[in-house]
Amino acid sequence: MCNTIGGFVTRKDDYGHLMGQNLENTYKHLALYYPDSVYTKALENGQDRYLVFEGRLTKPKQSEIPYGNRFGGNNETAPPCTLNGFIACRSDEILPEFEVDGKKNYPEDGSVIWVIENGEKRKAAIYNFKDKKFVPFTEE
Repeated sequence: MCNTIGGFVTRKDDYGHLMGQNLENTYKHLALYYPDSVYTKALENGQDRYLVFEGRLTKPKQSEIPYGNRFGGNNETAPPCTLNGFIACRSDEILPEFEVDGKKNYPEDGSVIWVIENGEKRKAAIYNFKDKKFVPFTEE
């Protein structure tokens, strides 16, 4: 399991009301249709399962808005990145997008990875900052 957080993300404050939906709806809201997307392959195979990270990163200002040249930035990421700071949703949602460099961006202790499967949400792992790793969640 990966121990750092990186890539294109949105915040729970902006997306939380949609969390827990099935993979097809999440796919549309978060523009997960990029080339070689594991989400596209999962949908094609009839799967309805994905992971959600919920937590904070330990250092301030670890994310940036992925602006392209038209908006005064230097980001050149290919679509579906819009280069305007918003996710290219295939829905009526307007969701801000951020980019996090995943090299050494560790989550806070107690951050959670959720599994959403068939629309059901369950806790899968909790981050242990001391050991710098996610550990499987077990109910006691």
